[in-house]
Formats: sequence, C-alpha cells, structure tokens
Amino acid sequence: MLAIIDKRAPNAVKKNLSLYIDEVFEFESDAITYNSIAGHPDIFMYQDENNLVLAPNTPIQLTSFLTENKVVFSTGKNPVGKSLKECVLYNCISTNHYFFCKKDHADVSIQNLNSTKIQLNIPQAFARCNMFAVENSFVTSDKGIVKVLKNNKLGYLYFDPSEINIIDHKNGFIGGTMGVYNDKVFFMGNILKHADGKVLEKFITNLNMEIICLGNDFLYDGGSIFFVK
Repeated sequence: MLAIIDKRAPNAVKKNLSLYIDEVFEFESDAITYNSIAGHPDIFMYQDENNLVLAPNTPIQLTSFLTENKVVFSTGKNPVGKSLKECVLYNCISTNHYFFCKKDHADVSIQNLNSTKIQLNIPQAFARCNMFAVENSFVTSDKGIVKVLKNNKLGYLYFDPSEINIIDHKNGFIGGTMGVYNDKVFFMGNILKHADGKVLEKFITNLNMEIICLGNDFLYDGGSIFFVK
C-alpha cells in the first residue's frame, strides 16, 4: 500500500504514516495553482472505490511514481489552474450511491464516471476539502453541505473548521486533514486538540472505524491523504 500526502505536512505526520504503509509519496507542484493548495493531492486527483483520475497537468514526479508502482489511473480532460473552477475540477466526493460536487464544476471525465449515481449539488465548490465519507455517513466543515445532507436524510456530523491549520489561510477544512484505508481513518494531527474532537471520535468509532492520529498537534489541512495500490 502507498500513500500520497502534501510534502509540507508536518514531519511527524509523514514519519508516523510510513509505519502503516509501504511508501509515502510527498506531493508538490510549482506555479500551477495558488500556493496554499499547491501541495494538495485532492486538487489534482479524484478517487472513488473503482477509479483514480489525475489532472492532465499533474506533475510528472507523481505520474511516474504511480506508473513505476503499477497503480492504475486515468487522465481527466481539463488541467488544474488558478481560477476557482480550475482548482475544483477533481475535488469531488463519491460513494457507492452518491456523487457530491457543485453543479458543473467537476471535470467531464468524473461526471461521466458518476452518471448512474445520485448527484447532490452542494454550494461548496471544494467538495473533498470540506467533507469526507465513512460508508453512508459524512463529516463536513461546511454548513451549506449540512443543509444538503439533512434534506437528503443522510447521517452527518458538523466539525467546526476553527483551529484546522492550513498554509496562507485562517483555517482549513476537515476533509483535507484525513484519509481512509480499510477500517482506519487517518488524521494529519490530533483530533482531540479540537473542541469537537471527542464528538468526532465517538461518531467515527460508532461506525466501527479505528482512528489513527498521525501527530500530536492541531489538525493540518494538506488536501487529504490518498491511499493507492
């Protein structure tokens, strides 16, 4: 098993992550999009239960790493850029039954992959940054997404984004701090440093998932952790 993580994530997080998988790839990009998300895998990559899609201008270091390790992926149509619409093309969430994105903001390749699922239009363009799914339950840092989840009678937990660290901004978002692999939810930092940490811990453990906190500091939004094999 391999993991892809923001190169700028805390060293302790990267070191601890390496204890659980075979190799950690530290992702970075230069002059493609704006600095705060330049190292975020979820800006350049879309992943669901069956597919891994990369933006066509994903840095060659990552595509070479995946190819060398025989990881199967496809390439999307549109490149990542610096405008809002160019930043969120691959930042989508998919489950077995639902596809979450802001209407007309997902790359056409991803829309095609999810054409048979129920598409839920959310007001937040950065879908994966702002939410994550465990089975059919969701955690989000966006109140607009909460309204969509409530209207569709889906289980959810709201997690206040305050105190989630991110480069160049006041705060990050919960989806960007974590990754799911098998029955484990990995966090870049310690959820119990946060006021909502105990509630989040209970929510996840009630879903029969194990929580792995990869550091002892506040959560870091590094654009998610991607696990691939």
